[in-house]
Amino acid sequence: MFKVIKNFLEPEDFNALKSFLISENIEWHYHPKTDIKTDKEWFNHCFFNNNEITSSAFKLVKPIIQKLESKAIIRIRANLDVRNPKTYQCSYHTDYPFECKTAILYITDCNGGTQFKNPNKKVSCKENQIVIFDSQTQH
Repeated sequence: MFKVIKNFLEPEDFNALKSFLISENIEWHYHPKTDIKTDKEWFNHCFFNNNEITSSAFKLVKPIIQKLESKAIIRIRANLDVRNPKTYQCSYHTDYPFECKTAILYITDCNGGTQFKNPNKKVSCKENQIVIFDSQTQH
């Protein structure tokens, strides 16, 4: 199952994070065609990975960590898909093969979202909305 929380971050924290993510000051990394089903290309900015802070903007995600009351962090990253008028669905996947949680915070309203396999439900992509679920859940 999953939990959806609207207006997750305080406006000041959310706007600071969003301003950084849509600015010209962020370093995005290209990932070529990683999804067999869609042939999708995407970009990401990693804030934390492999027990290390990997972004000078890490302080912007601290409010997320605090609000989630995280005990440990595996990875924090921002994903960027290029604007596309058509929606597409990536292949279902799980994030980790062990018990932990995944949280997805949506930065903008768009025609995307997160589709879950079981239950067959979709969470819409709404600004400052977060969805939290077990990392072994196919989505």
